[in-house]
Parts: sequence; structure tokens; C-alpha cells
Amino acid sequence: MDAFISYSRKDKQFVQRLHDTLIGSGRNVWVDWEDIPLTADWWAEIQEGIEGANAVIFVISPDSVASKVCGQELEHAIQHNKRLIPLVYRDCNDAPHSISHINWLYFRDNDDFDAAAKNLLAVMDTDLEWTKAHTRLTQRAVEWDKQERNNSYLLYGDDLANAEGLLTLTNKTPALTQLQRDYILASQQKQAADLLRDLEQAKALAETEKRRREEEQRYTAQLRRRSMIIIGALALVIVVGVAAVMFALRSGRLTMGTNELVDTIVEFGDSQANSDLCWAGALRELPGEVLPACNKAIELDPEVPEFFESRGLTWAVMGEYPSAISDFNSAIKYARQYQESEDRIPMWQDWIAQLEQGQNPFHKEVMQQLREDWDAEKAYFNSPESQSN
Repeated sequence: MDAFISYSRKDKQFVQRLHDTLIGSGRNVWVDWEDIPLTADWWAEIQEGIEGANAVIFVISPDSVASKVCGQELEHAIQHNKRLIPLVYRDCNDAPHSISHINWLYFRDNDDFDAAAKNLLAVMDTDLEWTKAHTRLTQRAVEWDKQERNNSYLLYGDDLANAEGLLTLTNKTPALTQLQRDYILASQQKQAADLLRDLEQAKALAETEKRRREEEQRYTAQLRRRSMIIIGALALVIVVGVAAVMFALRSGRLTMGTNELVDTIVEFGDSQANSDLCWAGALRELPGEVLPACNKAIELDPEVPEFFESRGLTWAVMGEYPSAISDFNSAIKYARQYQESEDRIPMWQDWIAQLEQGQNPFHKEVMQQLREDWDAEKAYFNSPESQSN
């Protein structure tokens, strides 16, 4: 939304003209036309309108300055460092001190309305990409805070990288709020913790496998399957490529590349290991890096449904919908042909239907569930139950 207008109901006629002018210029404007008592639900709606606006226009008049509600709206806008645009409709001597340092625009009856409107649009469009990014981050940070700072609302992957980029732009206005900074920091900490957990799980799996190789040579077939799981788990170290971005500003370098690891798994020449790497990389939003492993898995074993599923997910995350549709169709074909993984066919069909409509089925909740399923699978293969089989 481009703007939220805070005003006194006594200035409604003027605000309607202002609103119509902004709408006619292609702007999306939030205005509360109802003069109703301040209730919890209504105030929550007002807050969301302010938080979701790139700019807050405060119409100055003796009545708006005296209005308790207008004062609360202004205070909420200042709390979230919104771009404030003071607009004088009727002169008054006691305008809020919080906007006294900002250039005012004059829309009084004796002023040129059209010229003032052009100035207003120019101010609203100044550094628009920054204000849009600021607004998006505000909305997500506020939602996280309202949900008791639940980790599931944190930023991840490209979203986090983009937010970290905002931290480097120290000369921008409006500046980031402390809440926004806390939100980015919490997201960084969660991603780093996920990385550490993945590495620890991979290490535990590797140590377990080493003991089993020494103690139970007679379980050769089972050990080979577990070795592939270990390789797939170790491949999750590629997330260092994402987390290293967050440390680059401090260290001046990335701690690890990803190409060498991907090449190692590809050269290892095991289809299951390459497919595991393909799936893990797509879930960690690094599809381009692991695509060679996806291709290698299918090259080595071209009729396994899950291998096409892994590459299909990778294509979809990359935005290559036709390729994703083709791979999911192949997964369905071989699942039916060999009667394997047939329980996943309805899910693949649903993904295909959404992709054919140009929609991305892999939104935040779906990707989170797939990551949890993957983590559960890894945990099982490191469990006493699995080791006893």
C-alpha cells in the first residue's frame, strides 16, 4: 500500500479530494472513513494499515492536532519508523513536535492544490524501493512479534540475505527499527543453529557408520544403504554457503564454497547420494548449486520416481516450471510402472496442477514441512531402532 492518511473527520471533505487525486494517480491509499468508537479490533486494523503503508500522510489542522486518535496513529507510525509526510490543510500553532523537523506540504485553501499534489507524489516516490523493502520487513517483524517470536515466522534463505543487505544501507531514511534489527538477528541465529544441527547430525551418522563397519561386516547390504544416507547427510554442509553470507561482513571472506562438495558427490557416482544432495539443496533453497547432482542421479538410474521428484522440486524452486512439471510427470510414470511410492502420486499431481496454473506450490509452509520430514528421516537412520534392523 502506498499511503495511510491520518486526519480529523472535520477535514473529511478535503481528504476525500486528496484521496481521489492519489487514486487517480495510480496510488493505493488506506483511509478510514468511519467515525466510530475506538475498539480493540478497529485499532488493530488501523495499526495494520499503518504498518503496511510505505508512507503515512498526517493532515495538519487544529482538529487533527487535538484528536487523540490522530495522535495515536502518529505515535504508531513513529514507533515503526514510517515515512511521515506532514500536510497542512489548516494552519495551527501547536503541531506535534515529532513532525516539526520534517518538510511540510501546504494544501490550504489559498494554496495551489494541483502543484501541491505533484510535490506530494514526488515525495511518496522518493527512494521507493527502500520504503517498500522497509514496509515488507516491518510487516513480517510485527507478525513475528505478535506470534510470541515463534521461529516459524523467521526469515530464511534469500529472504534473509535480502534483509541482511538492508543492514548495510546505514544512510537510508526511514531507518530500520530495533524490532526489525532484532528480527533479522533472530533469523540469522536460527539459520546458524540449523546449520550446526545439520552438521552435528551428519557427524553422528558418520561416526555410527564407522562403528558398524568395524563391528558388523555381515550386514553388507544394510551398511551400503546407510552409507548413502550418510553421504546425503554430509552433503547438507552446503548450507554453509548460505550462512557464510552472514559472516562475510565480519570475516571478509566466505568460510567454504559449495562447488567442490557438489563435484565430490557427483564424482562419487552413486545415484542415491546424488539424489539426497539434490533434495537437501532444494530444501535449503540452493537449487542452482545442486542441479548437477540432480542430473547425475537420473543419469545413473533413470527410472527411480524419487530421483525425478528431487529434481522436480529443484526446478520449481528455480522458477523453471515446465521442467518441474516434466519431472513430476516422470515420477508418476515410473511410480506406476514399478509400483513404488504410489502413495506420493496425489501430491505430485497437486503440484503439477498448481505449476500448470503458474502458481508456486512450494510456499513457506510446504517447504517447512518437507524440511521437517527430511530431518525426521535423518533422525531415524541415526536411531537405535534403525541400527538394530
